[in-house]
Amino acid sequence: MVQAEERKELNRRFKTVFQLLTKRGEIIKNNRQKSKTVFAENLGTKGHIIDKYLDDRRFITYPQAKLLCAKYQVSELYLFQGIGNPFDPPPSKLPDSEDKLAMALGINFSPNILFTNVEAFASNTVGVDLLEEHQRFHIPGVNGDLVAFNIKGNSMAPTIMTGDMVICAPLEEKNEMIDNEIYAVVTNNSVYVKRVMRYFDRLKNWTHLKLISDNHTEFDPFILEIAEVRKLLKVKRKLTGLG
Repeated sequence: MVQAEERKELNRRFKTVFQLLTKRGEIIKNNRQKSKTVFAENLGTKGHIIDKYLDDRRFITYPQAKLLCAKYQVSELYLFQGIGNPFDPPPSKLPDSEDKLAMALGINFSPNILFTNVEAFASNTVGVDLLEEHQRFHIPGVNGDLVAFNIKGNSMAPTIMTGDMVICAPLEEKNEMIDNEIYAVVTNNSVYVKRVMRYFDRLKNWTHLKLISDNHTEFDPFILEIAEVRKLLKVKRKLTGLG
């Protein structure tokens, strides 16, 4: 419910920005350089999708909101948090006193979430290189060095559905892992998003992982040797309806 309200408020502020950009002449009907189609392309989408955002039939995605800020000098603080005005200067241009106040309040303005352009499948696997350069963005209140990607498949339904975005934090130490919680398990060339259980040998050495789907009536659990696992990422947050 909280995430849905955040998306609704983000979209409401997007509509305000769209109206202001139109008044400022940044969006002009039937103009080759500044049409709504061009505006949509700058956000990585199509004109009819923008119409759906404006009619509240769909909500703007976080990566698109980030592009809006970058390409049209829109305040991230306003768009993502509703603070200030739509075209306020970025935080780096704030007076020192305001900058220090922002730091004291724990406001993080840097894009700290790496959004991969490769989908991770909840029911299957997909090749992925997490070291590849991709777009970065920021969500208010979500801190740390994180990775985000979209889910395709319903093996984790109803917890995670196809089209959802998951935001994950890499584990620094294996002992940080908690059994039966959801992780992105990265092997040499694949990613699995599952609940995970650890298996130990008689000497209490961690040897295997059991990967479990929430949609267990359709998808059976399976076992991975720990030697196959290159990285573990804890799923910290799910964003719904980002398609």
